[in-house]
Amino acid sequence: MPWEMVLASPEGTRHLAFDRRQGTWLRIFQDRREQRLRASEALLLRPSDVDTIIRWTVEWCMGKGLGSDRATELVDDLANGVRVVILYFAERAGHS
Repeated sequence: MPWEMVLASPEGTRHLAFDRRQGTWLRIFQDRREQRLRASEALLLRPSDVDTIIRWTVEWCMGKGLGSDRATELVDDLANGVRVVILYFAERAGHS
């Protein structure tokens, strides 16, 4: 595989890879097609791996530093995605 960081799905339907060169998440299909995802979309696709998605994203952004537009964009999207997921589950649990 060309990616260093991969989250494989046992069902074979929700594989994720993180492209460290570009700082982006990719959904990998069984036929090896790639679909670029925002960090917030990766969270929704694999909520059971939210900790790993956050860790890999933040590690990459820290390596790029404060001056990186891509790192800022990625962290903003990740933070918004986490907020949306938490609010969704809180609402489902009857909390507003």
